[in-house]
Amino acid sequence: MVAALGVDIRRLFMLVFGFGAMLAGFAGVMAAPILSVEPGMGDTVLILAFVVIVIGGIGSIRGAFLAALIVGLIETLGRSLMPDLMRLFLAPSPARQVGASLGSMLVYMAMALILAVRPRGLFPARAG
Repeated sequence: MVAALGVDIRRLFMLVFGFGAMLAGFAGVMAAPILSVEPGMGDTVLILAFVVIVIGGIGSIRGAFLAALIVGLIETLGRSLMPDLMRLFLAPSPARQVGASLGSMLVYMAMALILAVRPRGLFPARAG
């Protein structure tokens, strides 16, 4: 429809891609003084973004928003509360190690649980 109005679609795609690449470069410049710059530095964020998309439902903006909140809460609360919870069952040193490990795994366990109950995610995109 935009092409019918006289807009050059190839040029528009090129400009949008260039703008996205510029924003990615700008994000790298902003992160470089804070984080150590190395190949693969975004892998953890990439994996969590995949988890958010799968939990929310592929193609669903509302699902991605809700899943991002859920994943953030589960990860933060899991990493901070699981070592204390494990101290109820284990000695302090093993409780710290087991709690940290379980806190990191909680996000993936939540993803498996949600996919077992709702295989298409919390808010699957409507076909249309």
